[in-house]
Amino acid sequence: MKQLSRSQQKLLKTVHLISAALWMTGIVIMSLLPVISKDIATGDALYMYDRIYHFIDMKVVTPAAVFTLATGLVYSIFTGWGFFRHGWLIYKWAITLLLICAGTFYLGPMVTKMLHISDAERMAALENSYYRQGLTIGLWAAVANAVLLISAVVVSVYKPLKNIRKQRRNPS
Repeated sequence: MKQLSRSQQKLLKTVHLISAALWMTGIVIMSLLPVISKDIATGDALYMYDRIYHFIDMKVVTPAAVFTLATGLVYSIFTGWGFFRHGWLIYKWAITLLLICAGTFYLGPMVTKMLHISDAERMAALENSYYRQGLTIGLWAAVANAVLLISAVVVSVYKPLKNIRKQRRNPS
């Protein structure tokens, strides 16, 4: 497989880091948004809160996560890093795929349904058990996402289990 040149790798790394930063920023904002939701007093304000939350999820977090995944794939295929060569990369792949799958198949649809509920019910949405449960799940999911993304950054910097093959051959 053809390898990327040094300048192409630097460009790819820049794009990868920017997309990962956008992903993390969106998640951190989503974990902080519930703090302001306590002051919501009208149905229109509740609906606007859900629109903002939904917008950040669908227009910032989702594209940034997918772009981070895509640039990671290019990295693994067209550089010497590979997919399973290093333990820290395996960890990053696992976290990335876990978060994207959870967002795609569970959290994203939940956020969309909550938006529809607040649009239809306004303040009465706060009495809807699905909506109330979604607020709690959304908060804890955003916090868990933030912690996992931060751990992926830390792992990227410190690179534990740098070369699995060497460690298998020379156990100490």
